[in-house]
Amino acid sequence: MEQTTHNEPSSRLSSIDLLRGLIIILMALDHTRNYWGVTPFSPTDLEFSNWAWFFTRWITHFCAPLFVFLTGVSAFLYAQKVQDAKQLRHFLFTRGVWLIILEIALITPSWQVSYNTIVLQVIWVIGCSMVLLSLLINMSTKWILLLTLPFLLLHNAVNDTAIMGALGSFAWLWQMLHVQGAITFKSLGISTFIAYPLIPWFSIMALGYVVGQVYTWSPQTRIPFLTNLGLGLIMSFILLRATGIYGDPQNFVAQQNTITSILSFLNTHKYPPSLQYTLMTIGPGLILLAQLEKLNSNDNLYSYLCWLKVFGAVPLFFYVIHVPIINGAAHLYTWFKFGEPINMFFAFNKLPPNYAPSLWLTYCVWLLLLWALYYPCKHYANLKKRSSNPVLSYL
Repeated sequence: MEQTTHNEPSSRLSSIDLLRGLIIILMALDHTRNYWGVTPFSPTDLEFSNWAWFFTRWITHFCAPLFVFLTGVSAFLYAQKVQDAKQLRHFLFTRGVWLIILEIALITPSWQVSYNTIVLQVIWVIGCSMVLLSLLINMSTKWILLLTLPFLLLHNAVNDTAIMGALGSFAWLWQMLHVQGAITFKSLGISTFIAYPLIPWFSIMALGYVVGQVYTWSPQTRIPFLTNLGLGLIMSFILLRATGIYGDPQNFVAQQNTITSILSFLNTHKYPPSLQYTLMTIGPGLILLAQLEKLNSNDNLYSYLCWLKVFGAVPLFFYVIHVPIINGAAHLYTWFKFGEPINMFFAFNKLPPNYAPSLWLTYCVWLLLLWALYYPCKHYANLKKRSSNPVLSYL
């Protein structure tokens, strides 16, 4: 393999931080919409939605798969840095366990302002995927790919109902792996909602780890490779979606007009992420990652985008603090507007009588949120750079 040049690592890491920052702000848009732009219908339900609501939700589909993928890439880069399999395994395992604990103990109540149900979302699935990846790192990247890729390619062929029926009282095990929904453990008095089943998210992280080896190549080789790989994934998505051969629970159906037909074409399944959904999101992400690497500090475009690196450098810190801020502010707003504090995230089926969803309000609150969190994130990013405390690497 071709080795990197001495001045190249900062460029490659900047491109990753820029893309990760973009993912973070799009994620914040989705979470802002959950509290400030609640609709009595799903924004992707073409029977009731429109293009504005649809794309506000659809653009955020890129967040989870690209963030999980980049976590795998970052794991490979960390492996190259430490050159110690034992240290890499320890970091992935302990950070993964920490993320699972963080999801259950802190993030779940920040969404609810209570503790009625343990909601296992993206932080949980990233943590589980890191733990699984820690068990595979002694293998070559070829064997990691051969072991994990089938879960991504073939999981849409699985009959969930049949498997859960065969498992009987242990059906919850498969639900945690592949079926979104609630699980109640009556004997323990615990109610859990699996928002992000594990399959095939860990395959996406493993794919990122394998693709991470391109960062040992020169930029002249890496950039066209990432671009061509991204184009290949997009073409595969278009082929599968247009033909309906395989890869998504719901086939594309042409609509009455061009716009709604396009929306239907893009309306793929996220929970769990179908093969078509994964191809649709990872493909453009790879192309964007390659193009961002071409930028340097002297480019005008870079000067407009460099602020994204602030959020991209501290994504977990942003995640932990942004949900309670959005939720808390929404509680205050609904208190003044409707006479009582309402958790709008859980109120989609019992909205106030005079409530009307507003995209304008959603976007205004989103921009205010980014402005309010920019300097705390910048301060924390600088603190992590200055400090050698290993604890800071976990947030």
